[in-house]
Amino acid sequence: MKYLYTIPCVLLLLLSCNNNKSKVSIKPKNNVIIDSLMMATFEKGLFNGSILVVKNDSIIYKNSIGYTDGGKTVKLKSDMVFNIGSISKELSAACIMKLVEEKKINIDDKVSSFNIGLPRWSEKIKVSHLLNYSSGLPKYDWDNVRKNEDVYSDLKKIEALEFEPGTDFLYSNNNVFIRKKIIEKISGLSYNEYVKHNILLPLNMTNTFLSPVKETPQFATGFNNEGVNYIEVYQMDGGTYTTPEDLYKWIQGLYAEKIISQNSINVLGTKLDHKNANQSSLGFTNLENGTINRHQASGSNVDYESIVDYNLENGLTTILLTNNANYKLWDLNRAINAILNGQPFSIPSKQ
Repeated sequence: MKYLYTIPCVLLLLLSCNNNKSKVSIKPKNNVIIDSLMMATFEKGLFNGSILVVKNDSIIYKNSIGYTDGGKTVKLKSDMVFNIGSISKELSAACIMKLVEEKKINIDDKVSSFNIGLPRWSEKIKVSHLLNYSSGLPKYDWDNVRKNEDVYSDLKKIEALEFEPGTDFLYSNNNVFIRKKIIEKISGLSYNEYVKHNILLPLNMTNTFLSPVKETPQFATGFNNEGVNYIEVYQMDGGTYTTPEDLYKWIQGLYAEKIISQNSINVLGTKLDHKNANQSSLGFTNLENGTINRHQASGSNVDYESIVDYNLENGLTTILLTNNANYKLWDLNRAINAILNGQPFSIPSKQ
């Protein structure tokens, strides 16, 4: 209890130093300032999860804070896995580009050429449209879809696209579903098996599981602020449960060109040139002179939330995963970046 009481005092002292524009010294591991920030946020009930902060492959801070579920009796461990929501989509995009590099498909191929049983509108949609969300496919009907078969059935019922492919942007999971169907058609493997053999095993992501999966002791169960545990109802392939360490292996392995080439990475990191397009296949990427210099991505699934912020210019990576979503992860990321730059920062508030 004494330690918890000292946290606000430490933060006040640090904030005072920041106001005097003093530079913050960075310890190589378990940075005391970041720890104080995270513990204060946990005490406010705004963070429950795992965090990893790395600078040029050196750990600045690593911790698992809080509980495995809404019962709040079992503490989180570092090997526990969280659902990362939409960050999972990066894997399907990379798999598509791997097939392109192997000349098994072409980025300009029409979806209809893969003979996966979709209506006539598939003759208009190219693989590239699936990657930059410009296909015109509508969003999922989340009230009715629960498994792959439901999504496939809904796709077959679509009579017209929302717009002509390539002319606008619509962030629809249907694009990702069709990517997976193409990967399965061309490889002869299930999507999960393809990802396992071409991403998870090569990058040694040993604590990563793809849905649908059975419960394991490693699962951090999602829960809301009333302590009610989330029961998974969606059983679509390819949802990803992972740890910060494995997610770091993914982001580092990707940019080390262990999966696809830099040219393919740049293709995925380039968003559609349209006013409505707010992200690429790799999330919120920033490009300068055709090269990605920052890769930020986020995902959520009911009570889970995740973010990755990889700054290629200074080598700083922040990964935050939570099983009690309060949507304060970006606030925490900004505070962590400020701390490491010796700048003023603030603790996230409930507002």
